[in-house]
Amino acid sequence: KGQNSRLNAMRDFKEGSVRVLVSTDVSARGIDVPDVSHVVNFTVPTHYEDYVHRIGRTGRARKLGMAITFMDKSEKFHVKKIEELIGQSITYLQIPEEVEIEATPREERQLIARELDRQRRMIDPDFKGAFHERKSKEEKRLKKKRKREKLKRRK
Repeated sequence: KGQNSRLNAMRDFKEGSVRVLVSTDVSARGIDVPDVSHVVNFTVPTHYEDYVHRIGRTGRARKLGMAITFMDKSEKFHVKKIEELIGQSITYLQIPEEVEIEATPREERQLIARELDRQRRMIDPDFKGAFHERKSKEEKRLKKKRKREKLKRRK
């Protein structure tokens, strides 16, 4: 969108003629609207201060507000870091069963698995995970040979 479209959308949101504003990370920082009742994060911010800044849009001037953040298992690590930053726990709720959830596409499942592997490697540098380099056929052959020899020695 052009800058004028963005400015007009923000003005309409501030005035209340538009009730919902969908925003990117960049424009979310520039939202200065006193009566935001809800903030919905469709992903967990990996810059933890952004989370604090976003949810700070709700409940200003002693008004009530609600912040909802959807997360998948690969984002739980970041939620824990946000909890450490804000010094309090975040309430976790399951999506109600009556809400229909599409199956996660294979490519996205792999991205999630890779992210989980990356997080585990940060904690345990020896962790190989599902996406480590594969052993060559020669390495596999030698491993089998050593295993056979070890079994022979036991007999």
